[in-house]
Amino acid sequence: MRTPGGLVKRLGRAVLWLLVLVLLLRGVASVMEPRRPGAVAATAKPAVASWPDDEVRAFASDFARAYLTYNAKDPEASESAIRAFVGPELASSVVPEYGEDAPRRAVGSVSVARVLRVDDSRALVTVAAAATGGTRYLTVPVARDARGGLVVSDLPSLAAPPTLASAPQMSGESLPASERAPIEDVVSRFLTAYLAGDAGELSFFTPTGVRIGALAAEHELVDVTSLALVAPAQGRVREVMATVRAKDAATGATYGLRYRLQLVREDRWLVAAVNSSKKAG
Repeated sequence: MRTPGGLVKRLGRAVLWLLVLVLLLRGVASVMEPRRPGAVAATAKPAVASWPDDEVRAFASDFARAYLTYNAKDPEASESAIRAFVGPELASSVVPEYGEDAPRRAVGSVSVARVLRVDDSRALVTVAAAATGGTRYLTVPVARDARGGLVVSDLPSLAAPPTLASAPQMSGESLPASERAPIEDVVSRFLTAYLAGDAGELSFFTPTGVRIGALAAEHELVDVTSLALVAPAQGRVREVMATVRAKDAATGATYGLRYRLQLVREDRWLVAAVNSSKKAG
């Protein structure tokens, strides 16, 4: 005979087997289900600073200024300024030796003329310094250590200036006879306002949407000595070279100047650009 206790035991076994079956089915389903690849966070690679960089150029420029400066009244200050850029091994040999009657030397502007990368941590930086007696070119050896520190690693050297080039003067073509008078007129009036620093007047001679700044210091247009086409006349655009004489209102000095002007024809000739490679439409 089946007793209530036996029925409960059988029912319990059935429930247990059912639970085991559910767990097995879930396990199989999880194995068979395609897995999505985990998202990988994109990390920006740190930018690798170029060598030699602007900091190296500035460092070499500061050394050149100190090296070429001399104050006979305080020579120790000049020496200290130079030694601040070098290590102990160069401290006794890097400072220039001056005679007793050596005049004072000063340095104005400095600029980097050229840079030579020797390897990953050394470079030769040639600096042009406007010093007393003329511009001097000084090549400065600069090295960088593992911490990023900079040092003048060897004695500098005096360098030659760039060789003066022999370049032919740009030749031009004559303006078409039918265009010469109106182009000469707009060029003369435009340059009068441009040299005088009259920005408001310039807007009358430029196309809509084009803004050309005027000189900051006032000059007077004396005359336009020549006007020629830089490129053959084409469409409604003309590239002209204007040779002028201009007088500085403050000093009275007269300069010979040459401007490359881009003109565009609308209802009249207008100046679209000054000394620019920009092309008008």
